[in-house]
Amino acid sequence: MSPRASTSSLLTAALLLAGASASPAPAPAPAPAPQALSSAVSIFSSATGAAASALPTILGDWPSLSDIEKKLGLNENSSELSNISLSALLIPSYANLTDQGWNVRFYGLAYKLPNTNASDLDSLIDDLKTDNLNQTEQSLLQNRTQDLASIPIPGANLSAIVLANGTNITTTPISLTTTDDAGEFDQFVTIPGLQGQGSNGVQVVETGILNVTGPGNGSAILVPPQGISIVSDIDDVLRITKVYVPNQGLFNSFVEPYVNVPGMPALFAHWLQRLPNASFHYDTTTPVELTRTYVDYLFANFPHGSLEMRPINVSAPAQILDARQDSLLRLFQTFPQRKFVLVGDTSSSTLLSAYPQIAQQFPDQVACIFIRNTSATDADDKLPYSTGDFKDVRNGTYFFYRVPEDLFDLDVANGQCVNSSIPQNVTFGEQGGVLGNDSAAPRVRVGLGVSVVSALVAVMLGVGLF
Repeated sequence: MSPRASTSSLLTAALLLAGASASPAPAPAPAPAPQALSSAVSIFSSATGAAASALPTILGDWPSLSDIEKKLGLNENSSELSNISLSALLIPSYANLTDQGWNVRFYGLAYKLPNTNASDLDSLIDDLKTDNLNQTEQSLLQNRTQDLASIPIPGANLSAIVLANGTNITTTPISLTTTDDAGEFDQFVTIPGLQGQGSNGVQVVETGILNVTGPGNGSAILVPPQGISIVSDIDDVLRITKVYVPNQGLFNSFVEPYVNVPGMPALFAHWLQRLPNASFHYDTTTPVELTRTYVDYLFANFPHGSLEMRPINVSAPAQILDARQDSLLRLFQTFPQRKFVLVGDTSSSTLLSAYPQIAQQFPDQVACIFIRNTSATDADDKLPYSTGDFKDVRNGTYFFYRVPEDLFDLDVANGQCVNSSIPQNVTFGEQGGVLGNDSAAPRVRVGLGVSVVSALVAVMLGVGLF
C-alpha cells in the first residue's frame, strides 16, 4: 500500500510533503463491532492498584514498536529501510513571546515508512477484523494502521523553517537537536524574524522540516502572554469514541469516520469569539504515529491550536499520567500570566488526577475545570471512575457537565464555572459502573478507587458477554 497522497499547498517547494489523506466519505451504516475480550482482559490483568488506572489504555493494546518491527520483520537497521527516504512528522505546537522574540516549539518524530500491503496492516491490529467492512471503512482502517507501521529513526539530523503569511522568515535553516532513541524531538527555538507578529491576538504560523519525503509540514500558534487558554482532551470530549466500551472504542478509532460530540464545535467557536486572546491546546493519549488522523479531524471542526500526542516510549498507565502532567506543567510554566480552562471527561482517569493536581499547583492560573459526565448521558458507560482528587480543589472552580449547552452561558472570563441549574450531588464514594448508582441526573460521587473485578465485569457487559 503506498503512502498517502500529498495535499499540502502551504509550504514552499523547499519542502517535500506527503500530507494527509483525502476527506472521508459520508459515514456508512455501522458494521458490527468486533469482540475484544482478550484485549480487555489483558488490560485489566496488567493493571495494578485501582482499575481506574487502566482506563487510559482501554482502547486496547496498541501495537508496541517491537511488535510492529517483529510482524513486519523490520527495525531501524534493516537493509530494506536503508533504501527508504527519511520522513518527519511535525505535531502542531505553540510559541511564547520573550525579549528575544517568539520562542517556537518544534515537536515531532523522524521515521521511515516501509512498503506494506493490506495483509501486513491487518496483522498489526489483531482485535480488528476486516470482515463485513465496506470500502470506506477498509480504507480508513488501512490508512490509520499504516501510520502505526512508521519505524522511528533515532539520531536523525533535521533542519526546519518557519513561514508567516506564506513568507519564509528564517534566513537560514534552523538546526534541530538530533532525535532521541525513540526518534522523537522536542525543543524550543527563538525566531527573531517573527517579531511584530501576534500583536492582534493568537496567530498561526507554518513550520516545516527540510529535505524529507513527508509529511514535513506543521504549524505553531503564537500565544500572547495574557488571555485564556483552553486545554481539552479529545476522545469522548470532542469526538464520540466510547473508550469505555473497548471493542467499540477500537472500531470508532480505526474504522469509522470521526464524529463530533454534538454541540462541542459550537461551544469552542463560542469561546474563540468570547474569551480574550483565546488559545486552544488539545491533548490525547493516542500514539504519536496517528497525529495526522487527529489533525485532519480537529482542524476541520475546531479552532486551530497545539496538539499533544502520546510519546512512543510511553505505554503504562502511570507513564501516561506522567505524560499528561508534564504537558500541563510545560503549558503553565510557558504562559505564567494566562488563565486556563481544562476540559475532560469521566472516562479518562489520567485527567481526573492530572487536572486536580495542576489546579492545586497553580491555583491562580486555573479559571475553570469542566468534566463531561459520560455516565450521565451514555448508558454504554459501565465503567466506574474516581473523582477523589477533586476533594482538595477549590470549590466553585470545577463543574461536571452533561452536554455542551450546560456550559454555553457561563461567564468563564470572569470566573463563573458552575451552572447552578445542573445538580451536582457531589458526595464521597464510588461512582459509576454496574455496581454504582447511575441515573439520568449528572450525579457525581467522589471516590478513592474501585476494584479490578467490578471494572472487568463492566467491560464484559460492555462487549455483550452477559
